[in-house]
Amino acid sequence: MLSRRTWEAALGALQVEVPKADFAAWFRDATFVRAGGREIVVAVPTVFAKEIVTRRYREMVARAVSKAHGGNVDVTFVVQAEQPAGPPAWLADPAPPPATAQAASTAPGVRLNPRYTFERFVVGSSNRLAHAAALRVSERPGDVYNPLFLYSGVGLGKTHLLHAIGRAVLAQRPETRLRYVPCETFVNELLHAIRTESRGDRRRRFRERYRTVDLLMVDDVEFLSRTEASQEEMFHTFNAIYEAGGQIVLTSDRPPREISRLEARLRSRFEVGLVADIQAPDLDLRRMILHQHAAAAGASVSDEVVDFLADRITRNVRELEGALTRTLIYAELHGLELQPAAAEQALSGLGRAAAGRPPATAAILAATSRHFDLPQEDLLGKRRDARTAGVRQVAMYLMRNDGRETLPEIGRVLGGRDHTTVLHGCNKIERRLKLEDQLKADIEAIRVHLAD
Repeated sequence: MLSRRTWEAALGALQVEVPKADFAAWFRDATFVRAGGREIVVAVPTVFAKEIVTRRYREMVARAVSKAHGGNVDVTFVVQAEQPAGPPAWLADPAPPPATAQAASTAPGVRLNPRYTFERFVVGSSNRLAHAAALRVSERPGDVYNPLFLYSGVGLGKTHLLHAIGRAVLAQRPETRLRYVPCETFVNELLHAIRTESRGDRRRRFRERYRTVDLLMVDDVEFLSRTEASQEEMFHTFNAIYEAGGQIVLTSDRPPREISRLEARLRSRFEVGLVADIQAPDLDLRRMILHQHAAAAGASVSDEVVDFLADRITRNVRELEGALTRTLIYAELHGLELQPAAAEQALSGLGRAAAGRPPATAAILAATSRHFDLPQEDLLGKRRDARTAGVRQVAMYLMRNDGRETLPEIGRVLGGRDHTTVLHGCNKIERRLKLEDQLKADIEAIRVHLAD
């Protein structure tokens, strides 16, 4: 069925085929209007742009759209000014996901963030290729872009796309054998299987768990470079899935060629499909992200506040969303109107930390204890129930990231714990932040108290 997704997939293919300068000039601002029958209508900004794309690129675009659709499609270009006014597409409420998608995060071996869907991924020039490729893979896993390798800096959306692929595949094909895993977990599970192999055939079970899936998604694959054993295992896992016609999707903070100590045979396999990067969002995309995040939170945020935050946070989508969450919490706690002045006050703590005055350890412990209503002596003591351990890990995370304390010092403060325990706790919070929106809000609320 022709849809906006068809156009976005075609646009991603065009970004590869059309010279970069030409794509920026004629296609970056092209937008989907409607589709029906065998025709898709696309709007461009000016009459001149319409003449250029119609004369030079119409056949190329028609081929790309037809390929994405799986049948012949006619493409008509119109001028944006000729279209009826309406709300921006990114402000429209997404359709509720199918029941099978709702169950995606509870399927065996799968834990996917329900917020990380294609409908909630805001597309701009900096991430269009990665988004289109991910969308295409979700529609035809194993047939195109295999493997799909997405890379970017921290907080720009690669994990979002990874989860979106998984949720879309399970929504369309609930029987899919899918496994999503942070690479650090893959490595740790392998090392545990090797160490305990004498107690049973753990390594065989490990291989069955990973090599017999239809879709393998590995986040932060740069962790493989830490051990030769993990690279060996990934090499054989990759081959088993690929040769069986399964799909592999990988993410990293850098392209394969820049992952140090990565074996050449793995690098060549990672590069055999499509390698797509995600760049920092431009100003327009940052504004769209903030508007969508506000709408999802049920908050009414003025353009002035959006512009202030979009100008202030420029490199990281996660920080951008966190800044808005922080502002909303700060304004509510202090009874302030949601204005740029309130946003500036809410973010002032970030400015102080950046200037080299991180919050004191005692303040972090007090704020964490107060927020979760847990006595400090429990944080510092030997209690190990799930709730106490989880709050203690939040304190570890904040002491390391906001307080800039060393791992041994954090362990000493928290009752003489080993630095490896602290590292494990911090890493666990990092992983949970990718999945749990409530945890993000809790941490931002603690940071608001620390900024006061």
